[in-house]
Amino acid sequence: MDNFWMDLRHAVRMLRKNPSFTIAAVLCLTLGIGATTGIFSVINAVLLRPLAYKQPERLVRVYTEFPTFPNGGLRKFWTSPPEFFDLKRDTKSWETLDAWVNGGTNVAGLTQPVRVTASNVSGGLLNALGVSPAMGRLITPADDDPAAAATADISYGLWKSAFGGDPNVVGRTTTVDGQTCTIIGVMPRGFEFPPGEVDKPELWTPLQLDPIKPGSRGSHYLYLLGRLKPGVTPQQAQAEFEAYETATGEKATPKSHAFHPKSHTIVSYPLQAEVVGSVRPALIMLLAAVGFVLLIACVNVANLLLARAEARRREIAIRSALGADLWRLARQFITEGVLLSACGAMLGLILAYGSLRLIKLTNAGSLPRAAEIGIDMRVLLFTIAATVLTGVLFGLAPILTVAIQNLHDSLKDTVGASTASGSAQNFRRILVSGELAMALVLLIGCGLMIRGFWKLQQVHTGMSAANVVTMKLALSSGSYAKKEDMDQFWRRLEEKITRLPGIQSAAIGSGLPPMRPPNMNDTLIEGFVPRKDGPIQNVDYYNVVSRDFFKTMGIRVMEGRLFDERDMQGSPDVVIVNQTMARTFWGNESPLGRRIQPGARGLNPGQNSPWCTIVGVVEDVKNAGIDRPTGTEIFLPYTQTDGSGTTSASVFLRAQGDPRSLANAVRSEVRSIDPAIPVADVQTMDEVLAAAQSRPKFLTLLLMLFSGVALIIATVGIYGVISYSVAQRSKEFGLRMALGAQRSDVLGLVMRQGVVLTAIGVIAGVGAALGLTRLMASLLFGVQPTDALTYLCVPALLAVVALLASYIPARRATQVDPMKALRYE
Repeated sequence: MDNFWMDLRHAVRMLRKNPSFTIAAVLCLTLGIGATTGIFSVINAVLLRPLAYKQPERLVRVYTEFPTFPNGGLRKFWTSPPEFFDLKRDTKSWETLDAWVNGGTNVAGLTQPVRVTASNVSGGLLNALGVSPAMGRLITPADDDPAAAATADISYGLWKSAFGGDPNVVGRTTTVDGQTCTIIGVMPRGFEFPPGEVDKPELWTPLQLDPIKPGSRGSHYLYLLGRLKPGVTPQQAQAEFEAYETATGEKATPKSHAFHPKSHTIVSYPLQAEVVGSVRPALIMLLAAVGFVLLIACVNVANLLLARAEARRREIAIRSALGADLWRLARQFITEGVLLSACGAMLGLILAYGSLRLIKLTNAGSLPRAAEIGIDMRVLLFTIAATVLTGVLFGLAPILTVAIQNLHDSLKDTVGASTASGSAQNFRRILVSGELAMALVLLIGCGLMIRGFWKLQQVHTGMSAANVVTMKLALSSGSYAKKEDMDQFWRRLEEKITRLPGIQSAAIGSGLPPMRPPNMNDTLIEGFVPRKDGPIQNVDYYNVVSRDFFKTMGIRVMEGRLFDERDMQGSPDVVIVNQTMARTFWGNESPLGRRIQPGARGLNPGQNSPWCTIVGVVEDVKNAGIDRPTGTEIFLPYTQTDGSGTTSASVFLRAQGDPRSLANAVRSEVRSIDPAIPVADVQTMDEVLAAAQSRPKFLTLLLMLFSGVALIIATVGIYGVISYSVAQRSKEFGLRMALGAQRSDVLGLVMRQGVVLTAIGVIAGVGAALGLTRLMASLLFGVQPTDALTYLCVPALLAVVALLASYIPARRATQVDPMKALRYE
């Protein structure tokens, strides 16, 4: 222990003696450890930390699939109520199997109605999570009876915001979706279900499915959550599903919509894997990126320590001559390394804390479980481990050169004549080339992400978003039970908003592009002839709109006409289709005058939907996401049979000036019609489009930041090596010039060293990047991992920066005074 304290005191004295060295090393480590700690905090919260439920490893998501659907099939699809009841009754792997569906609802708060996301859950679901409410009780199977009175559990946040934190809120009656409802419980702070949602539910109500009249087997809208029985694995549960598919498939008749191992399957996945699966590759990529940053920082500090070791050769030689063995010297270097690393770690934790706050602020829904991100004990232990490991690694670097040097020769040298050994210089050059190679890998990855994000920006969405504002409205089922009442509300609202001052046009639409849940509705198409591997009579998206929808959104008509005053109740029913719909079902032929039947009466007997004539084809508008192919879509006028009865829609207004200034005017008009209807989610369409690109933007910005840090550290590294070499060879350069060498000769001599180091780093970096960037292929849009432009431009950029860093000390070498060099010699 005495030796440790002695080493520590000596390390502190040495670091205080060389403040410029200490500051440079600590800054490098602060950037490396801070970035690594920050990203590990994210991975810890999102990927590693178990969900905040009882035994979350036993919770499993269950989906149905239709593998034979065109374009790869319908994957991870909803389940219908009859299928849910069948699975709950017939499968034995589950301790509980429950269902839920999310949707928006209006809640009457203390002072004004609010629009919230609600989750309708089956009676045992909240209990299956093993979470206790902060107040009151959870929804039970008794509440889930179709004849039971309406009840609700509310989130801690909704209790505070809409009910003012009323301690007597349990037992209070309120209005939910126009119906009287009793609040029975308040969930604990931070509770989320379903986890990882962008629009987090704040209210939970009983699903109240009727097992006697569950509805159509083809009406898929439920998500399922199962809790495995003790001892049952997810693999065993999936095997039971597969056996169940086979058994039901053998008994199935044509058009029976039964489970079948080929056409209608059941799949299950652990809940946590489902919550974070979409971001796992991106987070692993970011962790690898900051790992490179930390390695580069360590290499840089190792270079600094090597330089100090060269300067301290006489001190080390004297200590060795006095009896200090190699382990004793190594222990001193390691102590200095760990001390430097600890200083960097403390500052890095502060940097990580600030960066995590920034990540939360800029996340914009990019990461699930973002609210849980923070620095906990696991993160602190990770930081301590990283600190010790990095300190030991770069602390050992100088001892490698000491081990192969002849320290006795150092005692013969004078201080002025002391020069670095060739082996030490070569080792430092190898380290710098490695720095440049790792920086290049990061820069190429960053370049690919930037290229992909730039291409994403160039995608034509099919609409003009400038000066358009949108907001959401929903009609309460209790107040608007009849289609006539719903249609009357939308007609009155349309009349009012079209007369608002400062607008060019206004419209109503049930679908908000560019990314919304699919409808996947069966749709009968007149004259349709099925063919192998061809389309089926199903349409991805239905959109119920007012007649000025296309004008307001800037959507071009490609053929035929748009909706107008002719398309009213009582007139022949019409429909407009998008280009993808036209190409899918009619190829190169015009679809105008063709007829389709939304709701597919011929496919689903008992539905009374009229035939609609196609009167127009409009340009494709992105509906499945900006980075995804556009799905088939039909547009129905809300003034006709199939469009009537719309319960929720978005209002779109194209303004002459600032579109947000129209929000209050719309709220006033809505209140004049029905003060119980809240106006929610006011956004410009530019903001909507930005949110649709938030994840690639978020990843690109982080990778740019890490790549920039890596480039700076690597540039400092090559500058340090060349600068140190120039300082060590100053007498040599003076002698050369005294003997007739020109300044350009000395400049070229030094620059050649920089060129060689840069060339080695670039070649090694390109080779590594060709292998590693293939792992990020799923994160790139419209760009191959071997994109030629990126592989040409990024190495060129790194080479220019590295050579500029070499030029500065090389220029200084030409300023050596030959007379001084001769005098010292």
